[in-house]
Amino acid sequence: MTQSPAQKFGGILSALVTPYRADFNLNEDIIAGLIDYELDQGVAGFYVGGSTGEAFLQSPEERGRLIAGVARAARGRGTLIAHVGTIATEDTLSIARSAADAGFDAVSAIPPFYYDFSAAELIAHYKALAAATPLPVIVYNFGGRTGKLGPNEILQLLDDPRVIGIKHTSQDFFQLERFKTHRPDAVIYNGYDEMCLGGLAMGADGAIGTTYNFMGHLFVALYRAFHEGRMTYALALQKRANRVIEVLIDVGVFPATKGFLKLQGFDCGECRAPFRRLEAKDWQKLEACVAEYLSD
Repeated sequence: MTQSPAQKFGGILSALVTPYRADFNLNEDIIAGLIDYELDQGVAGFYVGGSTGEAFLQSPEERGRLIAGVARAARGRGTLIAHVGTIATEDTLSIARSAADAGFDAVSAIPPFYYDFSAAELIAHYKALAAATPLPVIVYNFGGRTGKLGPNEILQLLDDPRVIGIKHTSQDFFQLERFKTHRPDAVIYNGYDEMCLGGLAMGADGAIGTTYNFMGHLFVALYRAFHEGRMTYALALQKRANRVIEVLIDVGVFPATKGFLKLQGFDCGECRAPFRRLEAKDWQKLEACVAEYLSD
């Protein structure tokens, strides 16, 4: 029996960081170890080249190299989704071709931003992507950072069989629930780690998140507890994660994520400018957080 996208692509996926060397060039040597480490935590796969991966601070060529490196390291293990979104349709299509060549399972894209694109222009962008790649497409719904792609336009895109789901990075769980109700076979991912349990409760099939790089095991346990009906335990896990996320926000989400990974033995370098570098006081906060919440 053929699985629906919701059945095939659900679960906890890490929004993978991009590892850099000291000179801020891509560090391909560490990718395999990082993939192994995160798979050992139980994540179902990886969302590569998104916000966490600093995609908008990279060239299309670099993004293609990262995609290829992850595919080699994963060796067929886990679901691989490439975020290929850019402000320019041609660059998006180029990165999507890299994902298909590497053997990824799907592509995803944030709507083009900055310019005041119309809804019709954004829909045409996604249609061009769907036509240009053999891979299924997942819409990245991040309304707080992008343009006029509303619920009706997203549902319209989901009418295309080549568009199989949504990464829903929004606090609007009413909208998430409506998406799932109107398109039950589509895969819906919750995008805010601090509200993972709420997203699952409102119908999400899984979650894609930054913190799953270094505490994926916690969210895998939360996901399992939710589906087993152990809601008190699932809520306790969400609260524990949120204590860590509170520190993450205080320090700076993406620099701190790489900091947590370094404390766990994976030096993925610093984030590219204009992200700031971590200072001694930041490391003290991260070390205290690891000791209190991530040491077992």
